[in-house]
Amino acid sequence: MWLFDWFGLALVLLAGLLLIVFSILVRYGFKLALRPLRSYDALANQVGQAVESGGRVHVSLGSGSIIGEDTGTTLSTLAMLEYVSEASSISDLSPVATTSDATALPVISDTIRRAYHHKDAADKFEVVSARLVALDSLTMAAGATGIIADDDVRANILAGSLGPEIALMAEAGQRKHLNQVATSDRLQGQAAAFVMADHVLLGEELYVARAYLTQEPTAIASLAVQDVLRWIVIAALVVGSVLSILGLMH
Repeated sequence: MWLFDWFGLALVLLAGLLLIVFSILVRYGFKLALRPLRSYDALANQVGQAVESGGRVHVSLGSGSIIGEDTGTTLSTLAMLEYVSEASSISDLSPVATTSDATALPVISDTIRRAYHHKDAADKFEVVSARLVALDSLTMAAGATGIIADDDVRANILAGSLGPEIALMAEAGQRKHLNQVATSDRLQGQAAAFVMADHVLLGEELYVARAYLTQEPTAIASLAVQDVLRWIVIAALVVGSVLSILGLMH
């Protein structure tokens, strides 16, 4: 058992070391190739067009919280919201972010506020940008359809902990002929998004938002570290299986 404990500790230390090394390399111009994801390119174009046309961008985080098992999903969606907010800071209209989780509301509002402050546009920040539409995900989706239809929304991003109710918001976007990017950490939500949205992020593609949208060195480095660790774990599993088959490991 001690062997597995030491292996786990070694992986943690190696991950920390690799993150530092890759971050330094990226900062000094070393290019780490990222797999092309057209949905992130579409998201950036969609946000740019909405801002240039003087409209709002709607981002729905669904029922994602910051204290539950879907915290990682919420943090990834917040990275998208931060990107949208910084892009919207040159416009007269703030983005509108909807949620059905009360614990996420202050974090969503602060994310938008910090993005505007970072762009020296704090005076344009609207307190009502973050909206707790309802405490039930289905009711929230129904309420968000009204926001999409009536609040001068020109881009629709549906990302987070969303189930079949994602279809309601996507349909509202279709009625306004909006290009939409959608993703979810739930299978039902992914299925609905695949059918309804123009661009879909599937599986772990949701969790690389910061690296693809901001190109931050630490975010890109973290992806490289994940790839290295993934191959190390695969190699360890293969070696362990072979040793087990040969009777050299019990």
